[in-house]
Amino acid sequence: MSSEVKRLTGSTDRRVRRTKSLLHQALIELMLERGYDRISVRDILHRADVGRSTFYAHFRDKDDLLLLSSTDYLRAAVTAPGTDTDVTTPLAPVHTLFQLAAANPEVYQALVGRKSGALLLRTTREMVAEILAERLAELLDMDEAEFDSTVTFLSWGVVGVLGAIADADPPVAPTEAYQRLEQLIGPGLSGRVRSG
Repeated sequence: MSSEVKRLTGSTDRRVRRTKSLLHQALIELMLERGYDRISVRDILHRADVGRSTFYAHFRDKDDLLLLSSTDYLRAAVTAPGTDTDVTTPLAPVHTLFQLAAANPEVYQALVGRKSGALLLRTTREMVAEILAERLAELLDMDEAEFDSTVTFLSWGVVGVLGAIADADPPVAPTEAYQRLEQLIGPGLSGRVRSG
């Protein structure tokens, strides 16, 4: 397996998972303390107590770390036992994302709040898009171009709602946000679900 394939698909090696987890945790902690723009790879390495060569064996830069490790985190949260993963509801994983935002508002404020920058918003949108694409790829009956534009539209909408949950005053409750989204978008998606 090539190193690029390993980097993108992850590893089952316990030490690799632990190292990636330490790097992800260090990045999130530093984001909350300083803001993303004021963090260097050196800061992350120092906080995680990980060597430079180890970091670059897994990630190109801190942006790559943010995207890949956060997507892995969201994927694990969405697929965890006990989460709302109703197979017939295309947007079911979104409810889990909304609950995460409500439970960790400081993290989501850093990612999608008023003080976050364009890079963080785009990266968060990419994370959400990947989770949605994985969920919807087998469910929806659409050609590739329509599917891609649908996922882009949905992911930007979800990012906006994440901000309303984490950074609004007063915040929107995650269940209420999900119900609104499901009412607005659900009927259109449900009409495109492949027949079994």
